[in-house]
Amino acid sequence: MNHHLSTSLSASAASALHVLGAHVRSFAPSPRIVLGVAALASAGVLGVAGVGVASSHTSVMLEVNGVSRPVTSWGNTVGDALHAAGVSVGGNDLVQPGTGEAVRDGDTIIVRTSKPYTVTVDGQTRTLWTTASSADAILADAAPLGSAVSLAAARSSSRDELTPLVSRARNVVVTVDGTTREVAARPGQDARAILEAAGVSVHPLDRVNVTTGEAGELSINVSRVTRGEATETVEIPFSETTTTSSDLFVGESQVTMAGVNGATTWTVWQEKKGDEVLTSVPITEHSTSQPVTQVRSEGTKEATPAALVAAGIDPKATLEEKVEADGTTSVRYRAKLGTISTKEEIAAIAADTKNADAATAAAAAAAAAAAGAVPTTYSGEDPRSLAKPLVAAQGWGDSEYQCLVLLWNRESQWNPYAENASSGAYGIPQSLPGSKMASAGADWRTNPITQINWGIGYIKGRYGTPCSAWAHSNAVGWY
Repeated sequence: MNHHLSTSLSASAASALHVLGAHVRSFAPSPRIVLGVAALASAGVLGVAGVGVASSHTSVMLEVNGVSRPVTSWGNTVGDALHAAGVSVGGNDLVQPGTGEAVRDGDTIIVRTSKPYTVTVDGQTRTLWTTASSADAILADAAPLGSAVSLAAARSSSRDELTPLVSRARNVVVTVDGTTREVAARPGQDARAILEAAGVSVHPLDRVNVTTGEAGELSINVSRVTRGEATETVEIPFSETTTTSSDLFVGESQVTMAGVNGATTWTVWQEKKGDEVLTSVPITEHSTSQPVTQVRSEGTKEATPAALVAAGIDPKATLEEKVEADGTTSVRYRAKLGTISTKEEIAAIAADTKNADAATAAAAAAAAAAAGAVPTTYSGEDPRSLAKPLVAAQGWGDSEYQCLVLLWNRESQWNPYAENASSGAYGIPQSLPGSKMASAGADWRTNPITQINWGIGYIKGRYGTPCSAWAHSNAVGWY
């Protein structure tokens, strides 16, 4: 060994040589001795390094989704072992122990890969990440999200895409086409296999959902989906217009002509799940019926106590809203006469009205007499016989005619020229004032038919029938 080789020995080798004592310094070794000493020193260096290597080298068992294998890494954490095994984990995956925790030789690391599943929670579609490997376990993980949870069952032809239905043997309820049956399910079977076992034929468009009930029972629900053309009718809403009416009091309103919706008929392309229409696209319009406008009448007649009493309504009545039999709304004075006010209060109003009408009638009669326009006696056809066909024309029978005869016997003895000296009421029906009958004809002063027509209209509008008017007259002495 030359001088260059001896001077290139490592510090460890030099230290080893120093152990031989001071004699080494004066000893000129042979090449064999030098090499032997160098080998001894090198062995010491390797022994020290080996201790460091052994302390950072770890052997563990790694289980990924149920598959185990040994892994050796040059680190001592879970993350080091996963990196050495080439296993990447996501934020939703389960790793036990955690990736930053230390491991020792012989430890086991468990990894469960999380997958996204589409679930329906209370009618809303959501994505659920879970490490569960069966439908019943997935639904159990989703249960805290809402009260009604379902999972769309995959029916792909690829086995890799199918989710086992149960994690243990149990019965499953299958609902399809309005029928329900129980089917035994084994671990590893998916929804498709269980439906086949139940003899259920599922078409490519059909929807298959898996749900759990309140008692934990597992159900497979098959909804038939159809596509094709259909006929659909779309309503066209009617509008409303208003008009005025002197037959109604101010503040009153009532529908006098009901509106009718129009309609348009279409040929549409539809997708339906059972009876539920999922999609509807118009293709062709066939026919349209236009809507009929609804007419609402609003009153213009002043609602004085006297006017309300004359209409058979209590003078203290207030406006009331009501839904009519045809579904329309109305606002009317509805309290019947005497249901709120006392008889004395009503009599006082009637007396005031009679006095006012009498003054008006007296003035009109005086003016007519001065003009010589009204005869003093009637010599024409008996008004009773004239009234009979007019009564029949209203659809009233003989009993109503007899009530009318009695009523106007009391009022005027059927005299077209009868005039009440105190009130000024005039004619067969004793109109107060008589000029009201001008609405039935300009000859109201002398023509019994004009007077009868007006009187029948008055009775029909206020009381409905002559017998009702006769009953009112018997009760209060006037009608």
